[in-house]
Amino acid sequence: MPSVIRKGIDSHIGHASPTPNPFHKSKYVVAGQSKVSAQGGLVITTAGSTACGDDAVGGSSKVTAGGYGVHRTGDATSGHGSWVANAAASGSPKVTAGG
Repeated sequence: MPSVIRKGIDSHIGHASPTPNPFHKSKYVVAGQSKVSAQGGLVITTAGSTACGDDAVGGSSKVTAGGYGVHRTGDATSGHGSWVANAAASGSPKVTAGG
């Protein structure tokens, strides 16, 4: 089962741009909800985003927080500008969310 992503702790896998823009990897900074936390950080939902502007677009269809699907390792991000979409890389090693 995929683990949940946490604000300020976990990041996406990183992405390059087809233009000369450099590769970067960013932590999640917007959780999209304010009540559910796991191991020291608010749980990211499909209303969350990374510091570089990627929105968390993939999430659980069965586990929610604040009315939004919980974003998990491997779930998609939107990409931004000329940087392509990617996915969540790291998550809580002790909290999983299915579906």
